Amino acid sequence: MEIPEGSMTSLLGANGSGKTTILRAISRLKKLTSGEIWFDGQRIDRFPAHKIAQLGIAHVPEGKGVFPYMSVIDNLRVGADSRKNKDGVKRDIEEMFEEFPILKARRKKGARLLSGGEQQMLAIARALMLKPKLLLLDEPLQGLAPVVQEQIADIILNLNKRGLTVLMVEHNIHMALEMSHDVYILDSGKIILHGAPQELTETEYVQKIYLAG
Repeated sequence: MEIPEGSMTSLLGANGSGKTTILRAISRLKKLTSGEIWFDGQRIDRFPAHKIAQLGIAHVPEGKGVFPYMSVIDNLRVGADSRKNKDGVKRDIEEMFEEFPILKARRKKGARLLSGGEQQMLAIARALMLKPKLLLLDEPLQGLAPVVQEQIADIILNLNKRGLTVLMVEHNIHMALEMSHDVYILDSGKIILHGAPQELTETEYVQKIYLAG
């Protein structure tokens, strides 16, 4: 699997097919048993998780993963924990508040008091505080109302249009196909299909399994 710089790539597949495992392996939350992972010209699968983050790989896990009893602004500060430039961190927090105005309005609230969509925005904003080169998103639209899904999808697309490389796992097949440049379909840990969304939607497998009805 290859994720081109600046691309929006989606991983699709049934539950248990290995999508989340791939993201966790890249961010070193899961140890590889075989194979290699390369990023920016170097092999990274033996690095500890904090080193992976320092290289510029940010991971937004399934279920958002915000710190519920910390305020919005403290969640953002945690995202920049490895950065030493305090003035730069302050500027970037303000930039996140410009990017996500609702978070500015909630800045002192505990993350647990936010709506599902607001928590997802916070999870993404916290990941952006790392100043990532690669953003890993695990089910960013899960459990959200359709109108909120559209909002989050627009945020992700805008980040990608500005040059951020995104690798996304998503169960909303139609949305993933609309958003992506490149799609991999997994089955039992193996890639069974790969290509541009338009190419894949024309295959009998995708028509039958994903787009039926």
